[in-house]
Amino acid sequence: MKRFAKTIRQEFLDYFAKNGHTIVKSSSLIPANDPTLMFANAGMVQFKDVFVGAEQRPYTRAASCQKCLRVSGKHNDLEEVGRTARHHTFFEMLGNFSFGDYFKPEAIELAWSLITKEWGLNPERLWVTVFGGADGIAADTQARTYWKKISTLPEARILDMGMKDNFWAMGDTGPCGPCTEIHYDLIGNSDVSAEDFENGRIVEIWNNVFMQFERFGDGRMQPLQKTGVDTGMGLERITAIINQENSNYHSDLFMPLIEAVANICGKNYTHSNSEDDVSMRVIADHARTTAFLTADGVQPTNEGRGYVMRRIMRRAIRHGKRLGLDNLFFARICDDVVENMGETYPELNETRALISKVADLEERSFRRTLDTGLRILADEVNQAELHQQSKLSGEVVFKLYDTYGFPKDLTDVILAERGLISDDEGFAKEMAAQKERSRGSDVGEAAISDIYKELKKKLGEIEFIGYLHETEPLDKRDGVWRWHHDSNTEYLETECKVIALVKDGIEIKKIEHQANAEQQVFDLLISPTPFYAESGGQVGDTGIANNDAGFTALVLDTVKPIDGLPICKVRLLQGAIAVGDKIWAGYNANNRKNTRAHHSATHLLHGALRKVLGEHVKQSGSLVDAQHLRFDYSHFEAPTREQLALIEDDANAWVTLNNDIVTEVLPFDKAKQKGAIAFFGDKYGDIVRVISIGASVEFCGGTHARNTSDIGLIIITREESVASGVRRIEAQVGFAARATIREMSQRLNTAYDILTQKMNKPNDIQNPILTSIIKTVRHAQELSATISDSGGSPTKANTSIANPISLPDEFTLVQARQVRDLWHGLQLLVNARASEVDDVLSHYRAQDTGLLAAFAALLTSNKENERLIEENKRAALSSSTADLVQQARVINEITVLTARIDDTEAKSLRELADRLRQQLGSAILALGGSSEGKTTLLVAITPDLTKRFHAGKLIGQLSQIIGGKGGGKPDFAQAGGNKPEALTEAFATLEKLIGEA
Repeated sequence: MKRFAKTIRQEFLDYFAKNGHTIVKSSSLIPANDPTLMFANAGMVQFKDVFVGAEQRPYTRAASCQKCLRVSGKHNDLEEVGRTARHHTFFEMLGNFSFGDYFKPEAIELAWSLITKEWGLNPERLWVTVFGGADGIAADTQARTYWKKISTLPEARILDMGMKDNFWAMGDTGPCGPCTEIHYDLIGNSDVSAEDFENGRIVEIWNNVFMQFERFGDGRMQPLQKTGVDTGMGLERITAIINQENSNYHSDLFMPLIEAVANICGKNYTHSNSEDDVSMRVIADHARTTAFLTADGVQPTNEGRGYVMRRIMRRAIRHGKRLGLDNLFFARICDDVVENMGETYPELNETRALISKVADLEERSFRRTLDTGLRILADEVNQAELHQQSKLSGEVVFKLYDTYGFPKDLTDVILAERGLISDDEGFAKEMAAQKERSRGSDVGEAAISDIYKELKKKLGEIEFIGYLHETEPLDKRDGVWRWHHDSNTEYLETECKVIALVKDGIEIKKIEHQANAEQQVFDLLISPTPFYAESGGQVGDTGIANNDAGFTALVLDTVKPIDGLPICKVRLLQGAIAVGDKIWAGYNANNRKNTRAHHSATHLLHGALRKVLGEHVKQSGSLVDAQHLRFDYSHFEAPTREQLALIEDDANAWVTLNNDIVTEVLPFDKAKQKGAIAFFGDKYGDIVRVISIGASVEFCGGTHARNTSDIGLIIITREESVASGVRRIEAQVGFAARATIREMSQRLNTAYDILTQKMNKPNDIQNPILTSIIKTVRHAQELSATISDSGGSPTKANTSIANPISLPDEFTLVQARQVRDLWHGLQLLVNARASEVDDVLSHYRAQDTGLLAAFAALLTSNKENERLIEENKRAALSSSTADLVQQARVINEITVLTARIDDTEAKSLRELADRLRQQLGSAILALGGSSEGKTTLLVAITPDLTKRFHAGKLIGQLSQIIGGKGGGKPDFAQAGGNKPEALTEAFATLEKLIGEA
């Protein structure tokens, strides 16, 4: 009877729970504690800091089923996926861990008992490898002894292996130790040879690592004070073995997806290595990866993790095309992943709509790209044949592979049909560079200095006592508190103890102010701390530290390099401080209050975005400080103005309800049951803080307002795209929002004064939008004067408008929105092209007080007056044609005309040159001039002379004289430059060239 993977997964976790292990949920695929990894690639990744002693957990033995991804760095086996029975991109790693608890005998007994007694694997098919000793490290005789005692395996099936196979290290330095691997014979009932460990008959199913040494930079190893156990067993592989399948793909983890692909393409899956079967397996594997990466906040892009994700998705889509799937299909398979695995991994259900949208849009985009790639390949082949080349460059072949999804073998087939080959060496070079781009050494968090790891190990968790609201009476708070006023800033201080000092990466005991020293900046660690350390998008607190002995320091920032270790970045102003001293430490109360309001507003906006745009919306990053908030979210098109108004209305509606903001500290699973949404990129423990604000229920460790009314007002100030599938909304709340709206109102009134010419000194204006309006007004005056001086009648714009905005002291959301929209409309008009003016006016008609219409009218009148002036110039040029013809001279039996005509557009010069050629019949012309700081020179030649003279070649020589460059056809060429004073020399040079011809 077939065993379901979910049953095997649960049996593993239940077994270790029964044996005293804490079941730990899978961490995100995005590592939170390892800057060297692009993705979590093993079950121990989330426990790395525990193993090195940088993090303490409330348990010493754990078990998990960890989401893993191996597609970059040394695990880059992407081309093997679907072709072998056991290569995958995404997989689940079952593991049990001991942190200074049990060691080799218990680990071996737990493993043997599970696979033989609980799961019933035949011991006759099991083989074990142990570390046989190498490089001066003794053989692991202990593991061999325990295996013989516990398993009764014969000596012949306990094999010694070397460093490569059975010694594990976290890196060049750090914890390391021997490991023992359990292997399974897929065939049985026949003799086993050494080759069977390489050809796939004998497969590894479980690796148990015994961390017992620490390796140092000089190669030395010494025993660890606390040994550890780290194991890993792939769920896909053990499920196939328990069900006696010869391929991981033939379990219920993959078959529903493979069968769905088969149904869509109308082909049978034959359980073979046919190309069709390979394609179906690739699609199933890559759909799992796509779904899980999207759920963990990754989007397909052209760099980093998104680059790897895009390659995986496009590989699946290309295999779909290979199967003949001309219609969109990938989103359907990704949705099947959610259907099959959403119960085990709730994040899939939470992002179901987003997963489908990401898959759909990427497939649409890539199908267009594939068609482009085919055209590019055809063009490259044609060019190669034209130049009699037998080989297509490796750069082109790789571009087709990497950008357009063409496998190299497909390109080779197409080339062979045309008698060409590809540059394999060049392709390999490009592939190596691509692997370097995706290896992940520069991703994740910044590398954590060893000093902080040591401090965390020595000091443990530092308590943050800043969650209490500032409205709480000081005598109701834990500890001793006081208000401190300094330079118009109010600090809320508490008594605490200095527990560590760090300067330039070195722990020190004392630091003293030196009058002639440069800025003395150092790290201050205090316990308890009232300072919030930057995390979850919220900036760290600033403040002050002092004592009665004359010590004073400014807290410039508060950071958290390791969870539970808040560090104040401070600048010493006076006095001295030493470890063990008691001090007063206080945060900027006003900044904290405003930051809390902005942070709470992000939750309301997140809820409103999901309500208006759809449940697929998920946070992709944020920044919150005292002045504004920035919120990145997953969505694939710009919200309409009406949608943004609904989002703003919904968020502000909660503000006016005066609801208390509820904070709860709950076990992670209970918080998820409550419906709490996790924020992308944050790391959550087993106990989490849940913030309930209006309809929003989210995990969040930040500080928040007491009541929604404390937020005051939420104004969206900007919305834009920041990446494929990711948009950004920026907003301000409370005091900051009101200050911004008042500033916008003042600018609008200044714009009114400029347009109606009521401002006496517009030169004092610094704002670029207002400066542009001033230039537009002055330009209108200049144009009008020019036309009037020539006896014409300029077009006049009606700028007689009412004063646009008058804000009361306590303005409403509707009034604030009108000011903001009117200012944004004015910004758009200033930067709009002529064809866009009417659209802007139509878009902001409801907000316009006449200001936008007046400015648009001025822009329109300026365009009309510019046209009138240009027409006058053309008319003048036309009338001067006869005079210019009279200036022509004969050089070397050729009629030559050179003339300088300033303040004339290049278009008008070209029209004049055409008329002059017609008048002269046979001639070479050179016309030049300066207009608005630009120099133009053109050469025109009548058809009868183009065999002797080439205008493009002549202009190439002349353009250098005027400090520019140009080119053109045999009969006409043009150049631009920056030396109008050199036009006379250019004309003389042309005449000389003609004379010497």
